[in-house]
Amino acid sequence: MCSVAVFLRLSVPEEVTDYVGNGLMLPAYRYSLLFALIGCGIMLSGEQRPIALVGNLAVLAATLWFALQWAEPIILPFRALAELIVRYPVVASAMGMGAGIALLFPLQTRRWLTPFVCAISGFCLGLFIILESPFDYYYYWFSTAGGLSGMAVIIVSIALANGARQLVAGATFAIAERIFGSWLIAASLLLTALTVMPQRSAEPAPRETTIINGMELPVLP
Repeated sequence: MCSVAVFLRLSVPEEVTDYVGNGLMLPAYRYSLLFALIGCGIMLSGEQRPIALVGNLAVLAATLWFALQWAEPIILPFRALAELIVRYPVVASAMGMGAGIALLFPLQTRRWLTPFVCAISGFCLGLFIILESPFDYYYYWFSTAGGLSGMAVIIVSIALANGARQLVAGATFAIAERIFGSWLIAASLLLTALTVMPQRSAEPAPRETTIINGMELPVLP
């Protein structure tokens, strides 16, 4: 996959190399997106049915493509929703919450939740890429590279999680999954809360003063 990324970076026209490079590195630049994608990959791991795994990845890819093509004209008419998505990290938080909640359930129960979480993750990933897009003539290159990079992170996470599951006892890995899922939920809530809480001013409040004998003295409370 690194070779494919290098090939894309070197084979595209010179005027769009920066767009492709920034799109491929988008998950590395945004840690909230990176951990949500890793959680999605771990959620998809452990699936013993190849058809089900491919189907869930297809759902994620389809919703990602739909978001990249149609999310903007759908959301923009709703001004309150658009402002909420732009001002607060609800997109990455929704991805983290969905994957984290799914990881808390056993594998048998998780299989029923996986298609819905994949649909949410794909749409949120596309919306995240749109929010980061430069919105100029070459934005399509950035969006395509960002989508491919996000899918690559998920696939690599699936492979690494399956390898770790083979090396670690099943019960131990299940506990680790639930710990990571709980951390994803807590981090998503904390990230949202930090942006909602009012920021304290760094400057001290001005104190009331009075003039006594030509001297300006502060008024005691």
